[in-house]
Amino acid sequence: MRTLAYLAGTFVVVITLVACLLTPIVIAHGRTEYDHGPDCWWCHPRLPRRGNRY
Repeated sequence: MRTLAYLAGTFVVVITLVACLLTPIVIAHGRTEYDHGPDCWWCHPRLPRRGNRY
């Protein structure tokens, strides 16, 4: 049980650190005043459609 609790706690800590680090980046990106257009991979990800290989 100790190992499971350790792994769960480590997982929670890692997720919390990632969220704390990424939140300011996401907010700053969303507040940019210029239109960076459809080339922005973050705002406009190019997800493959069904039947389309590219």
